[in-house]
Amino acid sequence: MIKKYEFWHPRVFEFPFYLYLGWLCALNRVGVRGLAKANYALDHGEIGLGSKLATQQSFDQSYFPTTALIPGDVSVAQKKQQIYSFIERHAYPVVLKSNVGCVGKGIVKLSDADAVEKHTPRLLGDYIVQDFSPHPHECGVFYIRKNGRPRITGINKKHFPTVVGNGRDDLHTLARNHPRYTAHWDSFLQDVDTTEVLEADQEKRLSFIGSHTLGCKFTEQMDLLTPQLESAIFEFFASQSGFNYGRVDVKYADEESFKRGEFVVIEVNGVASLPTHMFDPKFSVWQAYKIFFEHGRHLVNIAGEQRHQPMQLLPYRDVLRQVKDNQQMLNRVHQRLMGKPA
Repeated sequence: MIKKYEFWHPRVFEFPFYLYLGWLCALNRVGVRGLAKANYALDHGEIGLGSKLATQQSFDQSYFPTTALIPGDVSVAQKKQQIYSFIERHAYPVVLKSNVGCVGKGIVKLSDADAVEKHTPRLLGDYIVQDFSPHPHECGVFYIRKNGRPRITGINKKHFPTVVGNGRDDLHTLARNHPRYTAHWDSFLQDVDTTEVLEADQEKRLSFIGSHTLGCKFTEQMDLLTPQLESAIFEFFASQSGFNYGRVDVKYADEESFKRGEFVVIEVNGVASLPTHMFDPKFSVWQAYKIFFEHGRHLVNIAGEQRHQPMQLLPYRDVLRQVKDNQQMLNRVHQRLMGKPA
């Protein structure tokens, strides 16, 4: 049986896009490194090289939960001390996520001291500690600004891994039988009482991480876009003229408040952002590629507009090496957080 494209290995799915993107760059005389200039205010356009916290700090901080950096070059005891100090000021729960994170790997929620003691030794590299937003809903909103005109090109709603009880099976069994289950779920199932047996028709959400890789189903939800929401998103990005292409991930209380433009920003993703609404299962693979390629054209056009912007860019070899190193580190952290050797 051929897997639905949303479950393909990301390198397999993305390969045609990178070929197309390279062709567009040659056609428009935009260097591949020059794509970073679409977001010239950020470190390499925010492609997974620089600091997520630095990206966040380039915007109006009133939109974000309180956030602090936990340096990777200090001892485990010092990391714990800094995390406990943050919790004393802001209370449980808090979220830890890698400062170079991607696709939800390396994210953990700390709800008590046991979790701090358990997870802190498993961290690698710089980390961010952040207030946990209690809002239950999350969306990714894709934003572009071409010729000075802002536009929202897609909204994806995130449906978190949820199981429904039958009065017999425990959470471990229900999770393993879930159609979206993968071994990656172990990263959050370890913090759930998997021996619990839900009553018939009782629902339980298993994870808070809004990642497709970690079990979220994405649906295209442009029907949520209202003039008020559009205005609020535009106002957020207006604070940073050097950001013109990417996705902002937001949490909100309910659909009505979201439509009114009320949300909390939890992360900004730049040039490497995927238009994640393309992973809606209702789309065929060809429809998904149409969305993907359309955003590739936007990226190249915007980078061409901004080609005159001064920007410090590493050589190709260094960029590729650093991206590879960051991804390998995240994979190691992911394995460690699942309690596996890495």
